[in-house]
Amino acid sequence: MDPVTHGLVGLVLGLMQGGPLSLTNGMMTASLAGSVIPDLDIIFQLRGDYAYLKQHRGYSHSLPSAFLSSGAGALILRLFYPDQQFGLLFGGVLLGFLSHLFLDLLNSYGVKILWPFSRKKYTWNLLPLIDPMLLLLCLLSMLLHYTGGNCIALLPVFGLYFVLRWRMRQWAGRMVRRTLRELENLSGIFLLPAGRFSFWQWDFIALAAEKKIVGTVNLFWRKQQIFRELADDPGKQTEYQWMLGKTPLGQVFCEFTPFVHIKAEKVGDHLICSFMDLRYRVENRFMHNGVMVLNQNREVEKAFFLPYRTAHRIPLV
Repeated sequence: MDPVTHGLVGLVLGLMQGGPLSLTNGMMTASLAGSVIPDLDIIFQLRGDYAYLKQHRGYSHSLPSAFLSSGAGALILRLFYPDQQFGLLFGGVLLGFLSHLFLDLLNSYGVKILWPFSRKKYTWNLLPLIDPMLLLLCLLSMLLHYTGGNCIALLPVFGLYFVLRWRMRQWAGRMVRRTLRELENLSGIFLLPAGRFSFWQWDFIALAAEKKIVGTVNLFWRKQQIFRELADDPGKQTEYQWMLGKTPLGQVFCEFTPFVHIKAEKVGDHLICSFMDLRYRVENRFMHNGVMVLNQNREVEKAFFLPYRTAHRIPLV
């Protein structure tokens, strides 16, 4: 989720605890601060895209970090709000922090919420990275509070919106299944919120015995579009993923995304393995890619991570 939405949700949660829409409101400030603390991992961007993507939504987005960061945040806020009890400030920061984790769980990037007990990224695939409806609900809550109303009254509306998104995903899934019902050995269809500012569109990844189908479904126009059909050999995919997992690039990439496709091409004595994160697309290509060159002994000679654009190559061996 984008930082603006995180901040607005944290601010609204703070207003629900009472007090004015002002930085003099210690509880509002605490919740607002907690809602943006997890994304301080942006500091890893100073070391480049690879370091940032490797660390983003890692331990900074975990439950242990929520309690530790809330304690530190409350201590700092006590310097500016000495009349506020530490426990209340701690609760405010923690509430904002947990709202951040909850919203990030709702999009397809995922969070390592159970770190260090699990390195898995959990995701519920309900909201796009920027959700205009959620932004609108936050602004309406602030307006209601400013005009003397109680923004808690809109809390059920937030809940109903999340239920609506879940029902829309089910609807999109039924449309895709009807279209692909004749596909042999269909093992699964995964629906993901499409891109940014997308309300009606959902991306889908369909897994069959010999291919993956990636596309988009538009609920408003009731239309579907196939973006890419990727040939699949389950045996080869398993072999390549095993080799990929032995490299630093492969370990990070396979941890980075649950939807990876690997394409191998033999060029002379070398094997060129291209792998793609199927979740995000830019124009006519996938956003995050990688290339690995293996020699005739299947040893890694070169490995490149290509985040965001294919011209941006980060060498990893």
